[in-house]
Amino acid sequence: MPAKAKKFLWAFLLLTMLACIAYLAVATWTRPEPNSFSYSKKQADQTLPIKPETTTPDNIASSTPPTPLPTTVYWPAPFTPQAPTANWDVLHNEACEEASAIMANAYFSSSSETSLAPELVEEKIGQLTAWQDGVFGYHLDTTSAETARMMEKVYGLKTKLVENFTQEDIKRALAEGKLVAISENGRLLKNPYYKSPGPIHHMLLLKGYDSSGAFITNDSGTKRGLNYPYDFQTIYAAAADWDHTTSTVDENKKIAIEIWR
Repeated sequence: MPAKAKKFLWAFLLLTMLACIAYLAVATWTRPEPNSFSYSKKQADQTLPIKPETTTPDNIASSTPPTPLPTTVYWPAPFTPQAPTANWDVLHNEACEEASAIMANAYFSSSSETSLAPELVEEKIGQLTAWQDGVFGYHLDTTSAETARMMEKVYGLKTKLVENFTQEDIKRALAEGKLVAISENGRLLKNPYYKSPGPIHHMLLLKGYDSSGAFITNDSGTKRGLNYPYDFQTIYAAAADWDHTTSTVDENKKIAIEIWR
């Protein structure tokens, strides 16, 4: 091979080798390390901190404060003792539930009387005890739930049972135009007009409250029971529903019956 051709060939090979070396150097410099992190836009979106949701009036839970209670409430429910003709026999000694139902029904029937006629009350007590005997099989002592059912079925009244009621519960029910009946241990009421020692099972009909906080009741356990006042502490301490299993009241069961039409 001529010397000139050899020089050309060596020059070509040298340039080719330099080109290969340069390519490998560039490729090695741009290739990521095995443990390096490639930061893509998708990963950036996933790792960016989440912006807190802006609180607007639309996503704030609205809480309307309860309507303030009036200072006094009074509903003129007419009165009757549970023994309207002063015949305190076995039936009438236990007729406080019937008397409460009769007074509540008279009020919601728009009666304008202050006291109900004894003959009318005797007739209605007979009707209610007959209904109880037919439905429950007894009438002398009934639970709050049974008394509420009687009010609904016989008189078409609406009722709601409130367990472990508070003073606020009772006041708010009265402010809404309802009456409230509460089963009590009558002996704990300490009413001076009861025949001693007082009834073990009794029921009060609450019809209002005054500015001192006393509740105004129709207490059918005495002929002096029209608008008889009791404070809440007395009412709650004496509250006790009837228990058929023990045949007495249970002071752990404190239930108010809200009544309306």
